[in-house]
Amino acid sequence: MRRWLVPGTFLAIAGVTGVHAGHAIAAATAHPSGRLALIALYAVLRATVAFAFAAFTVDRAEPHRRARAPIAFAACAFAMIAVVIVSGPSRETPSGLLVAGDALAVAGCVWLLASVLALGRCFGVLPEARGFVRRGPYRLVRHPVYLGEITAIAGLVLAAPRVWNLGVLALFIAAQILRIHLEERALSLAFPEYRSYAASTSRLVPWPPRTKNMTRAAGAAMKGTP
Repeated sequence: MRRWLVPGTFLAIAGVTGVHAGHAIAAATAHPSGRLALIALYAVLRATVAFAFAAFTVDRAEPHRRARAPIAFAACAFAMIAVVIVSGPSRETPSGLLVAGDALAVAGCVWLLASVLALGRCFGVLPEARGFVRRGPYRLVRHPVYLGEITAIAGLVLAAPRVWNLGVLALFIAAQILRIHLEERALSLAFPEYRSYAASTSRLVPWPPRTKNMTRAAGAAMKGTP
């Protein structure tokens, strides 16, 4: 029974989000506009991501290393409810800011979905070592799922820049950083080759790693040496 708890939870979330997506699509169809189209696309993407979470957590193999620290549960719980407690935009919010925020949220969800599909059955709710993935977005950053989630939440906050929402975003980022540190510790212990991957791949932002930049700089210096 316990093994169905996680996929069942995500399936329920997918169902609720799917209903919301249906309403959003109906609204965008009845009153065509760029913003309503973005809202509908965001809802569809959220439902798809939740369904992918449910599918990939069915009959998973046991993790190489488990995460059972209370702080890990707390960080994961807050990360899951953050999107629900972000308040919506007000009527005074400029339309340009609304569209920019919605577009950023959609971009974050697209990246998140691509990352989840690349992760497959290695996906885990807790920061555990369920597998070592280097394909797709994982070639650019070590934690693309967290990057997608942060970007999506940031888009919602951009569309409704209130003190409450900014606080939720700050706590959400802090929770994700904590999950990253716990997950990297588990992966390093379970997969010795992870350290080499971490040394050559950015953690969260897809910038060129410092090690590669240093190598290029050293090479350029050598070329300039008589």
